[in-house]
Amino acid sequence: MATKMASGVLKRMVSAAISEGVSEARAKIFGHQLNPSGKKTPHKVLRMKLFGEKVAQWYPYDIKKDDPLLMARQEQ
Repeated sequence: MATKMASGVLKRMVSAAISEGVSEARAKIFGHQLNPSGKKTPHKVLRMKLFGEKVAQWYPYDIKKDDPLLMARQEQ
């Protein structure tokens, strides 16, 4: 009976090792990050496409030249 319990424990250990190896291989192949602790990481945010250029296009190139009051202050 003790051998059956030992073989069950051994099977669980082997299956856990195999599944861990599979997840590591999958992460390497597809470029994923392993996170065994389950804590939040900034990886998802850092992979996002940068959108600063789009926001910058909404505004005039040089806002100082468009403001006559500011230009008058600088001339004085």
